[in-house]
Amino acid sequence: MDLHIKDVIQKFINEQEIGDVYYAQKIRMYIKEEMSSSISSRITQIEYAEGWLTLHVNSATLRHDLYLNKATIIEKINNHLERSVVRLLKLL
Repeated sequence: MDLHIKDVIQKFINEQEIGDVYYAQKIRMYIKEEMSSSISSRITQIEYAEGWLTLHVNSATLRHDLYLNKATIIEKINNHLERSVVRLLKLL
């Protein structure tokens, strides 16, 4: 079987139970780089574990806007990660 280095690394990440830490960091980078600064600056904490992404937001208005766009946010993050990692988004 011919494996690419990307596949080998992905298998290692998943098997070594470091996937959550890896994906949490990738999600943090995505939010800081791809979302506008007015949004990313109001997200005070980002947590990821076992398919759950939790964003702590210090603005009720922004929290509501993000809530209305949860499906789109999940889709964009998963597209960026090139795999379906985030299943649920919780906004606090």
